[in-house]
Amino acid sequence: MRLQLFLCLLGLGSSQLFAQELPKPSVPPTPPVSQEITTSITKHSITLPSGKVDYTATAAQLPLRNPEGEIECRMFYVAYEKDGAKGKDRPVTFAFNGGPGSATLWLHMGGLGPKRAPMPDDGSLPQPPYGAVENPDSWLDFTDVVMIDAPATGFSRVAKPELGKKYFGVRQDISAFTQFIKTWLTEHNRWKSPLFVAGESYGGIRGSGLAQSLFQAGIAINGFISISGSNNFLTLDGMRGNDATFIGFLPTMAACAFYHHKALPRFKTVEEVVAEATKWTDEEYGPALLRGNSLTAKETDKIATKLAEYLGLSKKYCLGSNLRVPEFAFFKELLREEGLAIGRYDGRLISKEELKVGGQQSNDASDDAVTPPFVSSIHDYFLNDLKIKTTLQYNTFGNVYPWQNPEGSYPETSTDLRNVLAANKHLRVLYCFGYYDLACPFNASIYTINHMGLDPESRSHISFAYYPAGHMMYIEKFSRHKFHDDVAKFVRESLGQKS
Repeated sequence: MRLQLFLCLLGLGSSQLFAQELPKPSVPPTPPVSQEITTSITKHSITLPSGKVDYTATAAQLPLRNPEGEIECRMFYVAYEKDGAKGKDRPVTFAFNGGPGSATLWLHMGGLGPKRAPMPDDGSLPQPPYGAVENPDSWLDFTDVVMIDAPATGFSRVAKPELGKKYFGVRQDISAFTQFIKTWLTEHNRWKSPLFVAGESYGGIRGSGLAQSLFQAGIAINGFISISGSNNFLTLDGMRGNDATFIGFLPTMAACAFYHHKALPRFKTVEEVVAEATKWTDEEYGPALLRGNSLTAKETDKIATKLAEYLGLSKKYCLGSNLRVPEFAFFKELLREEGLAIGRYDGRLISKEELKVGGQQSNDASDDAVTPPFVSSIHDYFLNDLKIKTTLQYNTFGNVYPWQNPEGSYPETSTDLRNVLAANKHLRVLYCFGYYDLACPFNASIYTINHMGLDPESRSHISFAYYPAGHMMYIEKFSRHKFHDDVAKFVRESLGQKS
C-alpha cells in the first residue's frame, strides 16, 4: 500500500520528469461478471433404503427487494422437491451452514442432498480426483430440502458493495433469511407444508434467531435442528472472568485425549469418558473455576491432578495454565511429543507438525481433509447434474466483514429460542453433537440451554443426539447414517407421527 502511494505521488510530477509520454493503447474495459444466474430446473431419481424417490431440483437465485421494489440481494438456493407429493403432507427443511461467511456446500455435499463428496468411511482425506457420488443417507426420503447460501457466499450476492452493512450482521442476516423463506413459500406454493430449519455451526445462531423471527412474521415452524451449532458465543470466545469456555470444552478435550490413548485407559467407550468428564465438570471443575484465585493450594493441586488425568497433559502444564487450558493450545499440546497436532473440527484427525515447539498447530487436518473433496464435488455436481451455467465465482467462504454483532455483547440468540419455545408449544428442537468437535463442543451448548430460563415443559421439547465424530459428523459413514435416522425420527415425532 505504501509503495502504491509513493508511485502515485511520484506520478504527480511526471510531466516535469519526462518531456514526452508515449500514447497509451486503447484497451476495451473488461465487462463485469454478471451476478445473475439463470434458473435451472432438472429432473432426477434416487434409490434410498426406503425406496425410489423421483424429485425435481431447482437451482436459482431468489431476489430480496427493498420497499421500493429494487433488488438489493440475490440469494442462491437449490431446492429438492419430491415429485407427486402433496404440499400439506410433505415437510420442507431450510438448511444452511454458518461462518459467518460460509457457503452451504458442507451440508449440501455432506449429508442432506442426493449427492455427496466421496469421503472414506472414517472421514479422512480421500485420494483425488473427486466427483459427487450417490448419497443413500439423503434426507429426501422424509423431507424436501432447500439448501441456502447466505448473502455473499456461494452464488449469493449483494447488488452493491455499500449494501453489505444491511446484510452482514447477526440481525441483518436473520432478517434476510426470513425474507427469503417468506418469498420462497409463496413462489413454490408451500405455505401449508410442515416447516423445519436446520443450521450448522454459526447456523445455530442464525437458526435460533430465525425460529423467532419467522414466528414474529407469522410463520410457525415445526422444528429446528441445530447441527454442531452454537447460539451463544459467550461459551466459545473466552475473556478474563469468563470460565464458560473452559466448562464447555473440557468434556470434548477428554474425549479427544481418550481417542488418542493419552488419558483414561480405564474406560472402554467415549460415551463413558464423556459422562464422567461432564459430571466432574459440573460438580467440581466448574465450581472451582468460579472461585478463581480464592482456591487454596491444596484445592488447586487436587483440581490440577484430575484435570491432567482427563486431558492427558502433565500436572505441571495444568498448573501453569491456571487450571484453564485453551482449546487452541490443546490442539498441539496433546500430541506434541509425537510431532503431531489434532484437528479443531474433528479431534480424531491429526496433522504432522514441523516443530515440536510453539503454541499452536501449523495447519488443521480436519479442515484439510474436507476442503478439496467438497469443493471439487460441488463444482462437478453443479455443472454436470444441475446444469448450472455461470461465470460467477462460487464463494466457499465469502467476504462478509465487517460483521455487525449486537453492540457491547457476544453474538447470542438463545434468548430468541427461549422466547419462541415459550410462545409456540408445538415447536421442537434437536441438537446434534459430535463428541470430537473442538469448534462448537456439546457441553458449551448444554451450558447455554441450562441458562435459557426454560420452564420444564419448554425444556422437554429439546432433545439431543450424539455421534462418535467431529463438527461435521456426516463425513463419517456410521455417523452419517445415524444422523439421517435421528433427524427422520425427530421430524416424524415433531409432526405427531409414529416412529
